[in-house]
Amino acid sequence: MHRLLLMALLSVTPLAGRVFAQPASVPAREAVVANDTDRTLLELYVFRPGAEDGADRLGSGVLPPRATLRVPLGRTRDCNFEARAVFEGGDEMRRRADLCRSPRIAFADTGPVREVTVSNQSDRVVRELYLAPAGSRGGRGREWGADRLGSGTVAAGEDFRLRLRNMAGCSVDVRVVYDDDEEEVRERQDVCRSPRLAFGDPNLPVREVTVTNRGRRTLRELYARAAGREGWGGDRLGAEMIDPRGDFRLRLRGEACRFDLRAVFEDNREEVQRGLDLCAQQRVGFGASVIGEGGARRVTLVNGFGRTVREAYLSPADSDDWGEDALGGEVIAPGARGALPMEGGCRADLRIVFDNDSAEERRDIDICALGTLALRPGWTVDELAAEAPGDGAKEPQPGSIRLRNAAGLPVVELYADPPGSKRGEDRLGQTVLGTGEAMDFAPPGGPGECQADLVAVFRDGRELALPGTDLCAGREVVLQ
Repeated sequence: MHRLLLMALLSVTPLAGRVFAQPASVPAREAVVANDTDRTLLELYVFRPGAEDGADRLGSGVLPPRATLRVPLGRTRDCNFEARAVFEGGDEMRRRADLCRSPRIAFADTGPVREVTVSNQSDRVVRELYLAPAGSRGGRGREWGADRLGSGTVAAGEDFRLRLRNMAGCSVDVRVVYDDDEEEVRERQDVCRSPRLAFGDPNLPVREVTVTNRGRRTLRELYARAAGREGWGGDRLGAEMIDPRGDFRLRLRGEACRFDLRAVFEDNREEVQRGLDLCAQQRVGFGASVIGEGGARRVTLVNGFGRTVREAYLSPADSDDWGEDALGGEVIAPGARGALPMEGGCRADLRIVFDNDSAEERRDIDICALGTLALRPGWTVDELAAEAPGDGAKEPQPGSIRLRNAAGLPVVELYADPPGSKRGEDRLGQTVLGTGEAMDFAPPGGPGECQADLVAVFRDGRELALPGTDLCAGREVVLQ
């Protein structure tokens, strides 16, 4: 019995001193991805060789130039991984890495880098830019590759710097697409000898014109084309807009003088002016008094009452709503003029409210036939077309001239500035000088400043310049 017990103890004793090894833990693996290029990295994939790429590790983000990103890969004993990077412009790079030796995966440009400047010397926006080694595209349906501008554009008169990597030669083909869908191609350009590529003809003359918004609504879009051409191309305002009474300087490059212009207002109403001679014309106005049947109209009120007109309402004759005060907070003092806009046809109803809250109304007025409404005590619709105060006088007021509009269109702007000086403020303000109307005009600076450069601007944008006019001459000046 003792012998059996001793043998059992001897057989168990070696086990008591033995230490069992614990299983090794699986390490957490990560990659440190470095973008050592000068381009933005848009997509990044890290995966085991032979496996699918998987999800984009950047998600909705990007990796800027010279930046790094830590990419967790979970717990794995695997050391070998592959990475694929997609850069702006569509170029790709691939790298293989042993993450057990080093967690760093670097993407860097190799080979020469050539800088090319693309200069837009046209009057249009370059929307797309393509470049390929000369002759590499072959065939009719030639492949240009990715748009080098990405989501950007090159505005008229601006440059874009393009960096070309890993190019074996110097000769390239370049293609630009403008915002009106027209294209230009330059083939076999030696960018080593001439790294600047110009598109558009810089020798063509530049036509400049000031576009004025005379309406009460913001001008949202502006288009221009040579007269007789199809298609309007891109919006010349870009991200800008023209506020009411505001201006925009439009530059057009080309041999032609005559252009068509199209304006779109914030309420989607459009105006088109065709065949404008921009070689002779320096200003074009939109939002004028009469823009065709059903368009925007502007009527001038002459206050012949002894009280100030505080509010005025002009609405289509078939409307039950007077709408908003057309004076917009302005007033018409006794003897003064004020302009009222209206959307609709020729027949309108008019309501005026005085500063003592009394009001008068007239119905079914033909505002197309009556560009100016002369208001006086006891007025009727038949009397609205009577001459405005001072029009019936035989001679102009002393120290003034009489301006008479003998043209077929209203005068919507009037400038009188010292000879040789820059154009100042519009002397008509919010009113107009209608067809067949007359007004006495005295020197704005007083009797001692009679000499002035006089400029009348008609509704279609045409300008009549009368330099060196004597505003004190006491004579009639006919505008036509």
